[in-house]
Amino acid sequence: MRVRLDRIVIEDFKRIEKLDVDLKPITALVGGNTSGKSSALQAAQLGVSILQAAFRGRRGNGSPIFAGTVSNDAVLFRPTEQLLDLRRGEAATQNLGYSITYVGFDLDTDVAKETTVEVRRGKNANIAIIRSGDDELAAVLADGDRPFSILTPGLSGIPMREEWRTKGAMDAAVMHGDANLYLRTVLDHLFKRDLDEMARTAWRASRDIGTLPVSGWKTFSTLLDRCYSGVRIIVAHDPMHDRYVKIDVEAPDSWVTLDMASTGMLQVIQIIAYACFYAPPLILLDEPDAHLHADSQSRLYEALRGVAAETNTRILFASHSPQLIQRLMYDSEAAVVWMAQGAKVPVDEAQRPTIPLLMTLGALSAGADAFDPARPVILMTEDKLTKPVTALAKANGAPDNLAVISYNGCGNLPAARLLANMITDVRPDARIILHRDRDFRTEAEMLFELSTADAERQRNGITRVTEVFTPLNDVEHSFAQSAHLKHVFGELGPELVDAAISDVTAIKRDDLVQAARVARDQVHSSLYDSPRKRGKQEWGASGMPDVAPPLGGFLPANGLAAVPFEHTHGKMLMDGLKPKIHHHVGGASQASNDRIYTPTPELETPTWQAVFQPPPNP
Repeated sequence: MRVRLDRIVIEDFKRIEKLDVDLKPITALVGGNTSGKSSALQAAQLGVSILQAAFRGRRGNGSPIFAGTVSNDAVLFRPTEQLLDLRRGEAATQNLGYSITYVGFDLDTDVAKETTVEVRRGKNANIAIIRSGDDELAAVLADGDRPFSILTPGLSGIPMREEWRTKGAMDAAVMHGDANLYLRTVLDHLFKRDLDEMARTAWRASRDIGTLPVSGWKTFSTLLDRCYSGVRIIVAHDPMHDRYVKIDVEAPDSWVTLDMASTGMLQVIQIIAYACFYAPPLILLDEPDAHLHADSQSRLYEALRGVAAETNTRILFASHSPQLIQRLMYDSEAAVVWMAQGAKVPVDEAQRPTIPLLMTLGALSAGADAFDPARPVILMTEDKLTKPVTALAKANGAPDNLAVISYNGCGNLPAARLLANMITDVRPDARIILHRDRDFRTEAEMLFELSTADAERQRNGITRVTEVFTPLNDVEHSFAQSAHLKHVFGELGPELVDAAISDVTAIKRDDLVQAARVARDQVHSSLYDSPRKRGKQEWGASGMPDVAPPLGGFLPANGLAAVPFEHTHGKMLMDGLKPKIHHHVGGASQASNDRIYTPTPELETPTWQAVFQPPPNP
């Protein structure tokens, strides 16, 4: 039976509660770290491997036979040592497990097919397998001689040497996810399976693809030539004499052994070689674009597209590549599935163009909250950890359904502003607030930067984006205030809190002074040394002086004076306060840290209350 796979449904597997993926010839899973992309690929491969382990042959009437239980070790592909542990939330029991459903189409009979494999705990620590649906489709998935799916977890290179393996050993490696360890062997098998001795001799002599007979080797060579013009694979292996498989890569201007080829070329060779040898209904690729140059990613896309066009193979892959996703989004034969927390994130046509931008800016994990219509306010923070700024926002009136996303990975403020502007295009119902750390700026300096940014947005017609500086030097600085800590840790004497702040300020005095110097140097160079900024009309309107305020105003008066609280670096101060407070509070350190970052009235500040106030009714 020739099968075209159209859909995979995964339930209660690792981070995934339920994931329903409709497959096109090429389907990309896109999402931040821990979004569930790799879990989806593992589930798709595991269902096939479990059916292979359970398959016992066919009865006299031709119907397939499956065992109801298998041992853990009988399953070739195992994402973790104990497969029962893969159930979402807790290990599988005799009543609760996880399942993978495969929905496809029999190309020979034009009949839709569906089969489900569910994994539960069996007796004597075995794995119980509950099957439902079409047995013939299950048998196709379970065929060990013709692997239904191939998983390649990314390719960082291949071994310098590779002993020749039988097809059975190669098949097992494919199910294990070790495809790159047997790349030379699969090329040798493909070459010798499809070409007789005369055709092989002619190929070695001419390298002419046009003279090759119609075969998997011809398809492989054609697809490789499309991606890397003029490149040919030369197989020279005599199993009677050669211990290691010899494969060379010939280009118009070079000749290297296979292990010396570039990573991008090896990735393309691997994908199309396995596709052409096995013609599997499903190829699973985990971030095949990882560490590839943009040009190599473009060639990889051409390889994926070529495989999909020349075969009935569906390609399902996880990606972080803006280049790949940009091209796939506008390919009618491709689909992009955005994931977060083990589930699909709905993205309509108007939102699709923002995906590559979010990926480029390093803010991909923001996608779910940024597109959630139940979150009318989006706070973008420059901090990697969002818990402190979330507590500060909620202390100042932010709604409970506030979305907080980090632009820490964006690398610079202009990129974060661009991201905020793009979000307004796809979320016309949302307000975006962009947090910035004060970092020792004066009131006039903050006013100047906010007013110039606001003027730029007005010129570009951007509304619903507001920037706000922290009340103190950074977010943590607010939580290091004596009044806040005394409120949170009421069991501590007030004098202990004050003493802790004094101790840390004294111990870290040199570091705190240096932090102030560095911050003021940055302000000086970015503002006062910039003729372009001095020439803006907002300079005078903000009360900016011609000369930067003296550095001494941000430092202790002398070597004996303590660093004033308002001129401390909050993150640095908090790093010293946490262990001191925990020492007196006791219990788990994480618990005391969590208490620090809770909303209190002492965190309220007019500037933050103003930005989180609901807009007036029209």
